[in-house]
Amino acid sequence: MRILLTGGTGTISRAVVRRIQAEGHELTVLNRGRGEALPEGVEHLVGDARDEAGLAALLGDREFDSVVQFLAFTPDDVTRDLRVFAGRVGQYVLVSSCSTYLKPLPHFRVTEDSPQGNPFSEYARNKIACEEVLRSSDAGVPWTIVRPSHTYGERTIPTNFHFGNPWAAWQRLFDGKPVIVHGDGESLWTFTWNEDFAVGLTGLLGHPGALGRPVHITSDESITWNTAFDTVAATLGVPIEKVHVASATLGALREDIQAALVGDKASTIMFDNSLVKSLVPAFDARVTWADGVARAWEWMQAHPESMRPDPTYDAFCDDVIARVRSWR
Repeated sequence: MRILLTGGTGTISRAVVRRIQAEGHELTVLNRGRGEALPEGVEHLVGDARDEAGLAALLGDREFDSVVQFLAFTPDDVTRDLRVFAGRVGQYVLVSSCSTYLKPLPHFRVTEDSPQGNPFSEYARNKIACEEVLRSSDAGVPWTIVRPSHTYGERTIPTNFHFGNPWAAWQRLFDGKPVIVHGDGESLWTFTWNEDFAVGLTGLLGHPGALGRPVHITSDESITWNTAFDTVAATLGVPIEKVHVASATLGALREDIQAALVGDKASTIMFDNSLVKSLVPAFDARVTWADGVARAWEWMQAHPESMRPDPTYDAFCDDVIARVRSWR
């Protein structure tokens, strides 16, 4: 297949690029050329995906079996894509998000038909609007919507909230400081290894059964946040002291993490992956949280520059913990 992918150097898209290549497809990646080099054999188009005239000129008369759009964050982005790709693509794949599902959740078990709506996250609301553009379009562009959930890879160990650098939470463990776990730490969460996700997404490309459908692609493993934190500490070989703080309190103290917590991670959520498994028999999220953390920690030790401190995050945690302890 001839596939066009936007981005190509992010946590998820990097793994998808590798998987598409491994399956022998002809791959073109469009980005602004500011990230890392792409693998050998990938055609690289340097341009701005949001510049409609420039994009159309850059593509020329190219046609693709599938376009995978990682960089559509507003409905205008999707509307533009439909104009650009009409008549030249067999499948337009919008990478959306599982954060679009309704919060609070009416039921912890989520399928693709579960209601959407997230009053706490502008990002999620924009992704919902992007999806609606596809559903209501008469542009004649066949589409598939893909929804990931907290997908990570070897270059970082994710956490419940951060200010752009997840490592800052784990640095506190090495510094002998307590870490903040939202709520009582017993809500369930799902972490998905990027290479597992890539198997699911790539298997949907060119698949007639995926057209006109949303499909989420996540791990089947759901663990508590207490377990997630304890697993990281055990992998890093350091003790851990957890301080539990209400998600609403954290969001009130710093509004920019409200969406990540109150609008997402505070809710117990488990995903029914029956649909993607029926469409892509090869999909099997085999990498557990413990395995993924171990892989990421191995990579990060070999790349110490990835372990950057964040004084702002550290000061926020110190302040919150001091406040909470004074209340008690």
